[in-house]
Amino acid sequence: MSTIKAILFRSVNFFSRRRKINNEKIVVDNFFGRGFGDNPKYIVEQLLAMNSNLNIVWLVNDNADTKQFPCNVMLVKYGSLRSAYELATAHVWIDNVKNNYKGVKRKEQFYLQTWHGGMGFKKVEKAAQDSLSAEYLKDSQRDSKQTDLMISDSQWVTDNYRENFWYSGEIKKTGLPRNDIFYKGPGKIAEKVKKFYDIDEQSEIILYAPTFRANMSIEEQLKVCSFNEKRLVKAFEHKFNKKFVLIKRLHPNISNFVKVNETDTVKDGSRYTDMQELLVASFALITDFSSCAFDFMLKSDKIFLYAKDYKRFLSKERGMLFDPAHDLPFSFADSETGLLSNIENFDNKVTKHKLDAFKKSVKLIDDGKASKRVANIILNKIRNEE
Repeated sequence: MSTIKAILFRSVNFFSRRRKINNEKIVVDNFFGRGFGDNPKYIVEQLLAMNSNLNIVWLVNDNADTKQFPCNVMLVKYGSLRSAYELATAHVWIDNVKNNYKGVKRKEQFYLQTWHGGMGFKKVEKAAQDSLSAEYLKDSQRDSKQTDLMISDSQWVTDNYRENFWYSGEIKKTGLPRNDIFYKGPGKIAEKVKKFYDIDEQSEIILYAPTFRANMSIEEQLKVCSFNEKRLVKAFEHKFNKKFVLIKRLHPNISNFVKVNETDTVKDGSRYTDMQELLVASFALITDFSSCAFDFMLKSDKIFLYAKDYKRFLSKERGMLFDPAHDLPFSFADSETGLLSNIENFDNKVTKHKLDAFKKSVKLIDDGKASKRVANIILNKIRNEE
């Protein structure tokens, strides 16, 4: 946001605080206006199912797919003067990033911070402060002071929030709303995704979803994330005796600049809005250090970690909370040959045993009812202050 625009935003926000708060207004953001997704999506869907009269305002940027939103959600441009007014007069804020400036929260307002990472590989917030800008640290600490509630799906996540998020407020173990989708019938979602990409019903999906490298150019990242796609698909077909299609979903920080060349067996995952639906529709996941692995493990044990730059990542990026080569129940490879070998040698019984032990060790509580729990918290807050 430019300096002039920021001043105007703050001015509108300040004067709007003289207006009465709309008790049933909820302002929602997902990744600086990216669109209808992540935890906020599933919370809002549940809220509207329980009370269709709520005034839901969603902040969107110019790249957001507005066709995905329910018709009773009002869209307002992210960072606009109108958004400053909506934030100042809403009863509830919902966000999943910590450096989106919303103004100074009023005493009567309630702020739910859902965070976008959940359980993850990489160090974040305080644990990664040496690699974060002073501006980000200031924004994040300000956000934590305004937050009224954070939600968690495990003791591991709760401990991470408490230790690294400059946050001393309430943390509720509700489960993650975005992960409720793994506890519903996957058939319709898989059908929806396959129809979107014109994939044959008998074919299975391999989802490749690498994370972002902050200290690499886009060209370097594309090189690190490259492999022989035909050979990979053939390896899966040989191992599992099925037909496969590879969906490559590049990280949003680079997908806006690079498009995947689509063929009959390779599709561009960045064209599909909802990452959780892609995960549900997939037979197997290949990633490096993306937290989506910890979501996908709720559905499947077919998770293959692949990072050609493993040693470089450990020394040049934020640092890791888990060592992917040793601490996790997923196979790991730092070469394409190693990845193909891990696919060939995959053992469902051994992997499932490791995965079950890991879930128990982090005290995971996801059960498909998180959205309802969180929606009830918000609705009770609204009812109690009517």
